[in-house]
Amino acid sequence: MESQTILNGGVNSLGFMGQQNLNIPTTSNVPYEVIHLKEEEMIFKEGDTPKGLYYVQSGCIKVVVNRSHARGRTTTNEYVTKLVSPGEYFGYKALVKGGVTQCHAKAVKSTVLWLYPRELIQVAMAQASPMVKLLLNQSVNDLESFEQTSQLHYLASVQERIAYQLVILADRFGAQTPNGISLNLKLTRNEFAQLASTINESLSRHLTEFKNEGLIDLNGKEIIIKNRDGLMRRSGNF
Repeated sequence: MESQTILNGGVNSLGFMGQQNLNIPTTSNVPYEVIHLKEEEMIFKEGDTPKGLYYVQSGCIKVVVNRSHARGRTTTNEYVTKLVSPGEYFGYKALVKGGVTQCHAKAVKSTVLWLYPRELIQVAMAQASPMVKLLLNQSVNDLESFEQTSQLHYLASVQERIAYQLVILADRFGAQTPNGISLNLKLTRNEFAQLASTINESLSRHLTEFKNEGLIDLNGKEIIIKNRDGLMRRSGNF
């Protein structure tokens, strides 16, 4: 990995900062680091403290998460969440959430990156309005939820996907009753099937199986979760 520091680019090139009057350096003297990567060279790994915001100037970056074990269609623990192309940013989720990285990134081919320092990004976010901070956090949470769902739909069986959706919906929207956790969102079977990425016939069959096993009860559009832990086991503890 080769790198050099360039004194240009600056805050306006980061895009999201717009025309706000932030107390940070002007465009002419904000440094970014130019990083030259060879094919398969690692940029960061899970658990690393983020160094800053990465911009792909040329080449391609592969962002990967590690599952606890290989399953489904995979023969490896690695799951690719995104290929980052020229003109795109990555590495921002850990910056927004203020934690360590939850994935690793490496070059698919010879690549040139621009790295804007963490301190610059932190200053920009600290001086952003509360609404902007809220939107940034919500966007990252939505993105992580989407990535989790994407992994689920690829790795898990239909039964596991349905069980997982039942658990997630019960945790978010369920109401505790003497008979169990009532999930009464008035969703049609077709809408529920879409959430689990399956078809109505498969959904109905597996819901009936769960009912016969005592995991759930069905009352029209209402679903009563009688054994959440059992459903979680049927989801493969995804």
